[in-house]
Amino acid sequence: MHVVIISDHESRGGAAIAAGRLATGLIAANHRVTRLCAYPDGQPHPWASQTLVAPHFPLRRVIRRGLPLFARTILDDLAVAPANDALRRALDRLRPDVVHLHNLHGGIGAGWSPRLISVAAEMAPVVWTLHDMWPITGRCVYSYGCERFIQGCDAACPTPHEYPSLPPSRIAAAWNLRRQIIAATPHLVGVAPSRWMQGHALAGIWAGRRVERIANGLDLTIYQPTNRDAARRALDLPTVGTLIMVAMPHLADPRKGAELLKSLASAPGPRPLRLITMGAGQLPATGMGIEILPLGYVADERRRALAYSAADLLLHAAPEDNLPLTVIEAMACGTPTMALPVGGIPDLVRPGVTGWLADGRGPQHLAAALTTALSDLSTGQNLRESCRAIAESEYGLDRFVEQHCGVYRKI
Repeated sequence: MHVVIISDHESRGGAAIAAGRLATGLIAANHRVTRLCAYPDGQPHPWASQTLVAPHFPLRRVIRRGLPLFARTILDDLAVAPANDALRRALDRLRPDVVHLHNLHGGIGAGWSPRLISVAAEMAPVVWTLHDMWPITGRCVYSYGCERFIQGCDAACPTPHEYPSLPPSRIAAAWNLRRQIIAATPHLVGVAPSRWMQGHALAGIWAGRRVERIANGLDLTIYQPTNRDAARRALDLPTVGTLIMVAMPHLADPRKGAELLKSLASAPGPRPLRLITMGAGQLPATGMGIEILPLGYVADERRRALAYSAADLLLHAAPEDNLPLTVIEAMACGTPTMALPVGGIPDLVRPGVTGWLADGRGPQHLAAALTTALSDLSTGQNLRESCRAIAESEYGLDRFVEQHCGVYRKI
């Protein structure tokens, strides 16, 4: 098959990385892949890559930065039709068997919108992976308990100015546009990485449509356990004592738990703590008895695998998440996770098997669960073998690719 994968970024962020892993696996299975991106990375890849943006995109980006929200939205609207035309021309030339959409919202400034679905559906059946809630809401990527997306997002949205921002007066129309496009596209199938996302989609504008659940997968020959002491020596980390990993693209990102980790520093709990950090910036969780061992942003996957193997525990403090790659990567390296019981996390973090779940969402719950996890680790309950066993049975790249191929063949 020839699969055209559309994702705003080519390699930045979890959705783009998951799309890249799928593309790599499809090519290894003798399929052809072309990726259309608003932000290609310019690096060599096994797939063909093309830029998909409205004309004069660099100038638009400069102008857009200085505009207030409403004016920025008008500029984005003007770019939608040219971006749609660019996609139509690209697909007419490529003639794909399937078009697979991933994250679109990062391309809003390039003219990307849900209307790309209608254009793609003119040429081929369409699959859309729901990496976050943007495909099912009026604008937000996570609703944090707000359930307006079920009956209809509107101007009462509690977070209109958060990314991706939209004037409140436009939110109801944006939700209705998604609903209308999904209803009018018969050969559209949703893919939800987690049970949580699948349930949320089917509760709202995807009700009555096909939403398949396919968990994210990864190359288990790259992400595999390494002797802990050897991994620590390779990364110049202490070889004695417990090391806790905190991994996120940007260490100050509140959506990934930075604020909760900051609160953890002042919450009662075990001390001292030594935290390995993997990500750009600095972790705000500083304080008495907390030592930070920064690795910086680690792009090389084999070095990332070493970092997971060096840790005794991954601490994932996101207040809402779908099926995060960091948890799967850690699991594949034999490292358990301590996390909040939110979103799709319970699919991955199974108490006594792959990690520990907090009893609630606050810093006190996080601290209590961390105390339990560290106590269990001290008694030899490292869960390394069960973590790897679950990764091999459920999150391998071959399984990930074959499940997608099954969906492609059906449509």
